[in-house]
Amino acid sequence: MPTQVAGCYPSRHEKRLTLKDGREVFQRPVLWTDRELILDLFNRISPESLYMRFLRHYRVLPEDMLYHFTHLDYIDRFALAAVVEEEGKEAIIAVVRYARDPQEGLTDLAIVVRDDWQNKGLGKSLLLGLIDAGREHGIKRFVSMMDPGNTIIRQTLARLGFEASYSLKNGVFQVEIVV
Repeated sequence: MPTQVAGCYPSRHEKRLTLKDGREVFQRPVLWTDRELILDLFNRISPESLYMRFLRHYRVLPEDMLYHFTHLDYIDRFALAAVVEEEGKEAIIAVVRYARDPQEGLTDLAIVVRDDWQNKGLGKSLLLGLIDAGREHGIKRFVSMMDPGNTIIRQTLARLGFEASYSLKNGVFQVEIVV
């Protein structure tokens, strides 16, 4: 199996997900070889969805971010991708990730789903998978910054039954999720 920075590839997180519309996608941990697939995902997301993910506008994904997104240790930096076959090749249609900062005692959480795959239960399934991975590594709470207008993630967290608290800081919500 492929290895990343510090941990071995956690194949136990691979599985097939069936979405609300009956389509299946393959969930797996992100690999360092996913560079082009992550770039393709970035380039196929609407500016509005990119803003909701990054809270700023990017026309190009910075190289240092791309490196960070694909070089994981599967302990403090973990990410799951939803993969499908499109036009005869693999495509990543969603990614959920966390990054733990032991010095700050915080674990940042982020999710992005390609626009044409939204509202099918994909984000919810990936989020549950990521939280399970975090729990395996002792993570009991996650934080994230989000646009106050991002009602979808707020509704998703409420439906999943997670305890979430929101505080407004510099015009954006900091959400803390206790799992």
